[in-house]
Amino acid sequence: MADDDGADATRTVVTLDGPAGAGKSTTAREVARRLGYRYLDSGALYRALTFALLEEGVDEVVWGDLDREALDALGVTVAPVEGTLELGHRGRVLGDELRTPQVTARVSAVARLPAVRRWLLRHQQALGRHGRLVTDGRDMGTVVFPEAGTKVFLQADLDERARRRLLDQGVRAPGARERQQAAEKLAARDHADMSRETSPLRPADDAVVLDTTALDFEEQVEAVVALARRVDPEAGRRR
Repeated sequence: MADDDGADATRTVVTLDGPAGAGKSTTAREVARRLGYRYLDSGALYRALTFALLEEGVDEVVWGDLDREALDALGVTVAPVEGTLELGHRGRVLGDELRTPQVTARVSAVARLPAVRRWLLRHQQALGRHGRLVTDGRDMGTVVFPEAGTKVFLQADLDERARRRLLDQGVRAPGARERQQAAEKLAARDHADMSRETSPLRPADDAVVLDTTALDFEEQVEAVVALARRVDPEAGRRR
């Protein structure tokens, strides 16, 4: 496996893992832009499959029985577009559809299905074949890209993650009750992610653990960019 310059492609893969609300997606997207890498939102892949299952009317009671052929037949597509990857379903580009309450309520259950994780593993590793990729999720550094050259595990206090999640949802001045409810939902998601049998949430043994509780966005991005440039000093500086 080699990148365009003949070096080991896996060395130029950057993985950002961590729980919901730690700042993975926004940080990873900006890190990719500054490095001149492609960005792979692994969470969006799971959401795309969840959306397709709901859109196709597949009964939830049979989701656990789906195999590779059934998942292929759902019509989910991934295409590179302007430094990122565009998700689609039967010719329809997916955007806000991936963040509906219906999808959000079921994506964790879909992500726990071994067949789904095997299906996505194959596609994710194919997307990273040429390196120079930034990806975020919960098992990017442990399972999907175990040989990645830069692995970061982002974490933050539960209350801070709840605050960020509410901000993402447009709640600018959440009250104590709203923050408590958001924190409870995140804690339940953490428990589900950390206790699942397949690819549980945990830092890779060689990951840098970065606590973002007291960091602003620029500090988060700069910290990850600096780590990536130890491996690829010319990242973001190529003409």
